[in-house]
Amino acid sequence: MYGEVLGIGPFRRELVPFLQQPEAWHQGTRERAVIVVPVFSAPEGSSRSREMAGFLGDDDGLPERITVLKDAGFQFYFRMEPSRLTLTSP
Repeated sequence: MYGEVLGIGPFRRELVPFLQQPEAWHQGTRERAVIVVPVFSAPEGSSRSREMAGFLGDDDGLPERITVLKDAGFQFYFRMEPSRLTLTSP
């Protein structure tokens, strides 16, 4: 399974340091335009426990990023896709 947390909310220039895309990505974005941004990704092949440990420990800025986006009016959604891996028997 592949999963990710997406944030959806109004764009503001002061949020750019808290978005995962580079500043140039948002040069043409209008103030208050609704944007969809990745907040956290869980790649295929990882177990829930390893991913949760990484979620809590590998990104020191994640709690602040979530708080800033939440305070700016973003809502968060978890999206999951079935595995794209193909298993073959020998």
